[in-house]
Order: sequence, then C-alpha cells, then structure tokens
Amino acid sequence: MSKIRKKAMLRLVLCAVALIACIIFSVLLLRGTFDGKTGGSSAPAGDVISADASAISDPTADSFTASTPEETPAEEAQPEATPEPTPEPTAVPTYDGLSVQPTTYYNEGEQPGYTVTPDNNLNMRAGPSTDYDVLGKVPAATAVTALGTNEDGSWVVVNYNGIYGWLKTEYLNS
Repeated sequence: MSKIRKKAMLRLVLCAVALIACIIFSVLLLRGTFDGKTGGSSAPAGDVISADASAISDPTADSFTASTPEETPAEEAQPEATPEPTPEPTAVPTYDGLSVQPTTYYNEGEQPGYTVTPDNNLNMRAGPSTDYDVLGKVPAATAVTALGTNEDGSWVVVNYNGIYGWLKTEYLNS
C-alpha cells in the first residue's frame, strides 16, 4: 500500500473513531447519565463513569503519534498549485449596418420583447437618433426583441427581417 493511501486510511480511521466518540457522548448526554461534572451523581447505580481525563486518548490531538514508524507518513512535498485558467473574454457582438453600436447588450434569454404601437409604422435607423439614415420600416403591432440599448435606454437595437436597426422605445409597448 502506498504512503498516501496509508495516510488517507489513518485519517479515515481517526475520523471514524472521533465520530463514534461523539455519538456515544451525545447518547449519554441525552439519556442524562452523564452531566459533564466529575463529581456528579447523576449516573444510575450500575453505570461507572471515569473522572480521570488522562485515561481518554484524543486521536485528533497534535501530539498524537503512530505506534510504528511504518505507519507514520513521511513529510511529502506539497504538489505545485495549478493556476486557475483565465476565462476567455466574451466577444461583444457587432451588428452590421449600424452606424452606432449599443452601449448595453442583452444576454440570450434576458432580451426584453416589445411590440410596435398599433398606430405607427416605425423607421429602423442606423443610430439612436432621427439624424441617422432609415434602414427599413417595422409595421404597426409587430413583435420585436431588443438585442441592446443606448446609454439612457431610449433606443433599442432589434433585428427585423434580417436587418439590424435602432427603434425609439417611446413607440414600443413592453
């Protein structure tokens, strides 16, 4: 058996002994046969409780040593820590045909849906302003999904019929 396995087995046995001792102590406390006082008389007549703490061996104590040198694990060099991998930066999408890209991008599944107001056909623009070129029209009452937004959220980028464009949120219902 390798030294590492012996060391692991020794630790496992010590943990098991400590667990058993805790269970026994808990049962004694719950039964009321051991109140933690050395001179207490709460034990029934047939039970014997030793008040000598030196008779109890603590396997978790720092001074614990194994009885044979073969059981004592040798000091082993700590394995070199593996550096954490650096996460790849998430690529910011670029939307073709736009003069201005959004400042905020929505993650897939978190993209808000909008409907164009029933009384307006909206112009899709190349940027978040009426100063930009019209790229297409979105008919009234059409559902669209926002892909991103400008800084103040007054315009959103959508994809309608394969064309990316900016729509004014004032004319959209959420």
